[in-house]
Amino acid sequence: MDEILEGGFPMGSFILLVGLPDTSKEDFLYTLSARLSRLNGSFLSGNQVLPDRIWYLTLTTTKEEVMQDVQGKFSEDFCRAFSKSLFRPFWELPSSLGDLAKWLRQANGKRVRELKEKIFSDFSKFLERETPNSLLILFSLNDFAMFFREEEKLEFLAVLEEVKGSVKKWGTLLLASLVPGVLDSSLEAGILSRAEGILYFRKEQDGREILACEKLPGSLLEGKRFQLQVTREGVDLSPL
Repeated sequence: MDEILEGGFPMGSFILLVGLPDTSKEDFLYTLSARLSRLNGSFLSGNQVLPDRIWYLTLTTTKEEVMQDVQGKFSEDFCRAFSKSLFRPFWELPSSLGDLAKWLRQANGKRVRELKEKIFSDFSKFLERETPNSLLILFSLNDFAMFFREEEKLEFLAVLEEVKGSVKKWGTLLLASLVPGVLDSSLEAGILSRAEGILYFRKEQDGREILACEKLPGSLLEGKRFQLQVTREGVDLSPL
């Protein structure tokens, strides 16, 4: 994939990884993080850049939960490399409260508004402080979007534009995972239209998992499809 991309994902881009929960989009992100960590200090050619930091930006998923997932799937060497990733939780949903959508339905409206303001204020400050030469992984975009009611979807899209501006300003890379069919359809369409690159993860009827590249800036990958296989050493891609 690096060869087709002529070195990797373009810095300053917002890339969406779209797939249902039973796909391997998170495993793809784990593999990317682990392999970039192993390359730290390596010689790079041309205009290739390694990020100084790899950040997982979360609301409802803890570092411990992610590490348990990684340790259950991959080798010890992979886990050591992945453990160099940094986590920034902007809020953690207490386990006793169940899932985020349920909590938002039941929570006091004033409490939700105050929490939303704090989350996105902290998020904006984080972007200004930590964005330069970083890989940012939103884990997941659904969680951040759920804090905006249907009538506030334009507000969320404005926040997304602000994030894209920071990414371009600092020449960093933003990867965000998105589960389709969960958010309001017009909000989901707005999110997709703002992404510079979209990678779709799909399960075929025969059980194979396919990575389809809908669009990707500065690459020859548009319309390309790969068969995806998860091994103890990470995700492998085979061109189709």
